[in-house]
Amino acid sequence: MTKMKPMNIGCTQMHTVTLVAIVIELILLGAQGAYYLARPYDRTRLWYIGLLLLMIMLNTINGLLPDPRYAIPIYIQNIIVTGIGFTVASYYPLYFYKAFELKKLRFHAIYGIPMFMLLPYFLFFVVGYSIHEDIDFARRYGFLIPGIYSAILLITIGRSIHFSYRKNDYSLSLFAERLAAYIAMLPWSLMPMVVYYQFGQLSETLFANFGFMAVSTLLLYRDIRLDRAEQKQLENLRQLVMDTDTIKLNCQKNLLSPREIEIAILLCHRLRRRDIADKLFISDRTVDKHTERIFLKMGVTSREELLEKLNTPS
Repeated sequence: MTKMKPMNIGCTQMHTVTLVAIVIELILLGAQGAYYLARPYDRTRLWYIGLLLLMIMLNTINGLLPDPRYAIPIYIQNIIVTGIGFTVASYYPLYFYKAFELKKLRFHAIYGIPMFMLLPYFLFFVVGYSIHEDIDFARRYGFLIPGIYSAILLITIGRSIHFSYRKNDYSLSLFAERLAAYIAMLPWSLMPMVVYYQFGQLSETLFANFGFMAVSTLLLYRDIRLDRAEQKQLENLRQLVMDTDTIKLNCQKNLLSPREIEIAILLCHRLRRRDIADKLFISDRTVDKHTERIFLKMGVTSREELLEKLNTPS
């Protein structure tokens, strides 16, 4: 029986699937980097770029190390490989806390991750493994606390999404978006087990990148959905005649803040959320937050209702 040759790249031990993931992520990095340079105030996009850079580093390091042919001692290579894995695992909750505004994750993002993810790595891999150079011992105990903590964190994230759903008056679209994000987190939560049992580079690459690609797809879907909904609203507003003075007066009567008045007027003047963000030098997400507050204060659910209410002389 002929033995199948490993699908490695050149003289390295990098798997072909790992290289494909790196190429895709480099393309995404170029597109997202160009977008951010055009709009540097979009902090949500910056957090995503940070995750993207970490994923490229993770795939590259996992694909090249550990390799006994390098002059770097094997124990140091293992520390580097494990370190980037812990870093990515630690960044995910922080990204979800910042990008999806899950307030209940604040403790975990700021305190829990350093204590239950980064500290065990430092004690068992950086210190312990450097002393005794026993990788099996380091893995056996170094992944124990992070593995348990990742399960606890997954439950906490699920509760945070449910709380956000209730807080936003049971918004199905918001719930579906964050539920999809939660599902994307599942492979991340299994990463400690995958690394602990040494499933190999291919399994680690698939587990790590499936979650990331799911998050990327979710981000793209959200942008497309918002753009389509906004375009439909703008088309419905084109036939209406607006009176800016009346709109501004009604905004003041309803106790909108100066920034909210600016955004309300621009919303009524048929500007897209991205155009509003560019005009006021704020992020799309900030426009969305102000729009939500404006709708809440005015008791409306769409631009059409907002314009009808603000454009009517009182």
